[in-house]
Amino acid sequence: MNAAAHRLFMFAILGFQLACSAIFLASLLRGSLTSGAQHLPFVVEESVMILASISLTLGPAITVLFIRRNQAVIERLDQQIGAVSGNYQLQVEALFRDWDLSTSESEIAIYAMKGFSNAEIGALRGTSAATVKSQMNAIYRKSGFANRQQLIAFLVEELLQGVDAVKDRPMEQPTTPRAPFVLAQAS
Repeated sequence: MNAAAHRLFMFAILGFQLACSAIFLASLLRGSLTSGAQHLPFVVEESVMILASISLTLGPAITVLFIRRNQAVIERLDQQIGAVSGNYQLQVEALFRDWDLSTSESEIAIYAMKGFSNAEIGALRGTSAATVKSQMNAIYRKSGFANRQQLIAFLVEELLQGVDAVKDRPMEQPTTPRAPFVLAQAS
């Protein structure tokens, strides 16, 4: 069942439950306020009471089912986010190894991906902007890209390919936890 069908089913059950509850409540009020007044035939009144009771019982049961389904969806999305994060980390690390980037160059490439300027990267790492520029040129040379825009566009494309790979792969629990992809900040 798709999301629109689930929503329609939920509203239909809710509408049925509300109608039965209103009839049930009206019958109770009419019975207590008008003793001796003309009532509906017994069969009709009992049928309405049975339907109202079924509706009031089904409401919480269906709510529990929807909550469990939504929890499963949330857990699956959490797993996908973890897989994408880990997958991208591994992809970037492999690319940096293939390009033979030093630790410093790898850190600078990550900062560049995050949108920091050479001056900001230098300030974060405790080096000059000229040193960062020199290391960025080494990154371009080793990676085969001419500039920062090409490098970042390529790395973003790698991220998107990782998302597609996770989307097409069946869900599975990771066998070993991965350390987060965090750069040490210069003090």
